[in-house]
Amino acid sequence: MVDDQVSEFRVSTAAYRGEAMFEKELENIFYRTWIYLAHESEIANPGDFKSTQIGTRPVIVSRGRDGQIHAVLNACTHRGATICREEKGTTRAFVCPYHGWSFRPSGELIGIPDEARYPGGFNKADKNLKPLARVASYGGLIFGSFNADVEDLETFLGGAKQHIDIWLQRTAGSSYRVTTSHKYGYDGNWKFQSENVYDGYHPGFVHRSAFATVRKFEGSFENRELNAAVRQQGFTRGYPEGHGTLEAGAPLESGGIDPAIREAYEAKLKELYGEQGAAETLTNRQFLIFPNLVIFDFNIRVVQPITHDKTEVYSYPLMITGAHDDINSNRMLDAQTRVGTAGILSADDIDVFAGGQNALRAGGFDWITLSRGLDKEEVKACGERVGVYSDEVPQRAFWRKWKSLLSN
Repeated sequence: MVDDQVSEFRVSTAAYRGEAMFEKELENIFYRTWIYLAHESEIANPGDFKSTQIGTRPVIVSRGRDGQIHAVLNACTHRGATICREEKGTTRAFVCPYHGWSFRPSGELIGIPDEARYPGGFNKADKNLKPLARVASYGGLIFGSFNADVEDLETFLGGAKQHIDIWLQRTAGSSYRVTTSHKYGYDGNWKFQSENVYDGYHPGFVHRSAFATVRKFEGSFENRELNAAVRQQGFTRGYPEGHGTLEAGAPLESGGIDPAIREAYEAKLKELYGEQGAAETLTNRQFLIFPNLVIFDFNIRVVQPITHDKTEVYSYPLMITGAHDDINSNRMLDAQTRVGTAGILSADDIDVFAGGQNALRAGGFDWITLSRGLDKEEVKACGERVGVYSDEVPQRAFWRKWKSLLSN
């Protein structure tokens, strides 16, 4: 499926289609490694919960009465009914809508209607909601795994951990608060979206109309560097763990911040991290945590596979707790105008994804190539690889990890 040579890097088109391939990805990737569940701000208080998925398995992540984070399958242990039908909220107990069995947010069974009708010695101890084998968090990002033997989370994050740390610095000593997601879907494989987030080769072509819009309304989009067709400045990075980045220039903002407020924010960053650290913090970067978590400057995006040719995407704008209203309103505006469902970029990408799946479904060719910059990337001793903005370094890192997991 992955042909990794000195002069060419190819991926079989069969990797993007077919239920058999999709099921193998679920078993070998989504059910064996760490998958993002939620941000800690979404379950800040005891009783808070969020419904989500790992692969196609429904999951509830919640905060128990003891303040601990729990993650369980969203399936009643009585007859398998979906126990939580709401996307998020706060509750003292989950009550199954089928027969009324009730469970604490931690998953502990606490009530069976007309329990006396069950036989003597009926074992309730194994009827708690089924927990995930592992749950851990880093930088407010909560991950879960069905694999009890999975490596520890920080080892899994590997080289991407430093980029999470820089992303956290943008709060200027505060914290992030995740808001309600924008949602969209497309008729295509989930990997199209994962690969695209750090693709610096496509913007000058796919988003040509978006750049024309920016030119037409000059002044409404601050710090937008209008790319040439192929941009060389900036970096792409790929890591052995499968993660990758796209980095260049100032943060992308949609305007509307008072200069004095911006200066005060940047002064705080310099106070906390020094001149160089502040400049690094303000560098525009977006990165993928393998396989399906995308972190933008102002946004978290979750790529949710549905079938081999259908994908849903959840896009969560990020506010900074305690920040000036101008800064947070700008962050929301950025999600709306750039990467949200009605943004100037997302519709272009979705059209390409659907077109790509349609072509792959038709067949007729066997390989795609991801060879750009292959012989020009810097390879570090730790395994990190670095290329220029338009190189396909992170895509190759993704596929090398994909290959290693599917080979097991």
